[in-house]
Amino acid sequence: MLLELLRAQEIELHQTAVRHDPARLEALLHPAFEEFGRSGTVYSRDSIVAALLAESEGPAIWSQDYALTPLGDALAQLTYRSANLDASGRLSRFTLRSSLWQHTAAGWQMRFHQGTPTRRFAKRVG
Repeated sequence: MLLELLRAQEIELHQTAVRHDPARLEALLHPAFEEFGRSGTVYSRDSIVAALLAESEGPAIWSQDYALTPLGDALAQLTYRSANLDASGRLSRFTLRSSLWQHTAAGWQMRFHQGTPTRRFAKRVG
């Protein structure tokens, strides 16, 4: 099912090992990728790959409440909530996220992503 596939790919992008793997980032991010970051910064594929490769290992990323909206045969929007997760299990830096995924010859690739700060939410498993 497409929701599970795109959710898995999105979560992959939350992992430090993937964020430090240029080949995997290039497979997951469409050549025309663009991001409107939580901070208001606009990133291209090249700039986000450079930023991810340079980042130190940060806090774990918690995500939940995934929803998929098909927008055509080869385009889908994935929305969810995320937060940083510290070692004691506390959440911080709450964000609403939206990604557009496009099906290409290389598979499903993220074409656009946006993060928007939001209010606290309760951690929900499942």
